[in-house]
Amino acid sequence: MSASNDFNGRVAVLTGAAGGLGEAFALRLAASGHRLVLTDREPCDTLAGRIEASGGRATATTCDLGDPASVERFAAKVLKETGRVDVLVNNAAFMPMAPLASITAELWRQIMTVNVEAPFLLAQAFSADMMERRWGRIVNLASSTVWGPPPGMSAYASSKMAVIGLTRALAAELGAHGITVNAISPGLTRHPGSAANLPAEAFEVVRARQFIPRTEVPDDLSGALAFLASDDARFVTGQVLNVDGGGFGF
Repeated sequence: MSASNDFNGRVAVLTGAAGGLGEAFALRLAASGHRLVLTDREPCDTLAGRIEASGGRATATTCDLGDPASVERFAAKVLKETGRVDVLVNNAAFMPMAPLASITAELWRQIMTVNVEAPFLLAQAFSADMMERRWGRIVNLASSTVWGPPPGMSAYASSKMAVIGLTRALAAELGAHGITVNAISPGLTRHPGSAANLPAEAFEVVRARQFIPRTEVPDDLSGALAFLASDDARFVTGQVLNVDGGGFGF
């Protein structure tokens, strides 16, 4: 990977960078010339090192998105060290499968804290700087489960529908300041984490009902992210881009 200067070193913050989608997103943004700040609960220094070795710029730090105080410390650290944030990608998610009867109030709050509150806090922290410079991109990750949730996903699907509401509301509030806010809604995507936690039949069921009959992989989503983070998407905001092989609504 050789980083281009297409985006003139714009700073992109990416959460959930240690996961399968996070890696694909990081490599695509780095290849476009973004200076990356990678974060996750798990260390992502190896990914940052790969990007640096290939001519890009990346730093990595851990952050527990389930702890609002940790999120606030992370945001302050980023602004202090980089001086600016141009692109925020709220990719991290907490996705436990649990039947309705077994969802405790504590689990519900934990899912909402990671999936909704953390993106809100990060958007709040970084948008002030974006507003001053009248340019910014916020990209949230929704989920196809909001359109056709399987059993056991009531809390997760609710959190992702809340992400869509947050996306629309932020787009309305920030659009006049040169900031676009959009969401990407993936289908079931195969990566090491999902392959380890889901049965093979789940991927086959989803694949069979898509218009493009193959299993989605992380690289299928990275182009959508690159577009929404770019100048080409300057008049696109408040939208949910379904990148799911045509499985939307099934």
